[in-house]
Amino acid sequence: MKNRSGVFFFLSVLLLGGVSPAAAADPAPSGGKIGVVSVDRVFKEYKATQDKEQQLQKLSESKQQEREKKVAEIRSLRDELALLNEANREKQKLAIEQKLQGLVAFDQQAKAAISDQRDEAVSGLLKEIEGVVTTLAKDKGYDLILSDRAVLYRADAYDLTDEVLSVLNGRAGKGG
Repeated sequence: MKNRSGVFFFLSVLLLGGVSPAAAADPAPSGGKIGVVSVDRVFKEYKATQDKEQQLQKLSESKQQEREKKVAEIRSLRDELALLNEANREKQKLAIEQKLQGLVAFDQQAKAAISDQRDEAVSGLLKEIEGVVTTLAKDKGYDLILSDRAVLYRADAYDLTDEVLSVLNGRAGKGG
């Protein structure tokens, strides 16, 4: 009975595409080299990440200054409202309403633009990090490199985070 359940498991894994027949026969290559990388730490300490964050901060500040100008303009129109006669007051109210709608649209557009740029930057940086990890794995003969988020325990000897950071920040220092 035990033999049948083992065969069933083996066949179900093969049919579901989880493991190749060779890997099922030999689940782990002997002497396989494994490493672990703290992707969060690499991302935070990577010079290019810090540079992108500064660029996004400048963009955000620029949008905030633009917004403040629009708000000041609306306040000015509201202040003038009390001084106008009835006919001009209605025109001014319409102008204020249009400016308020424009401000709402500006806020939505600015938020979306900043969010899009942040997403694009994060995606690009993560691809760079993945590329360095892949190259490091191939060059140094690693069979498996895991994110530290997926690992409950590991000896410090498996940690490649500093090496990955060194490569990335070395590139960033050379302008590429």
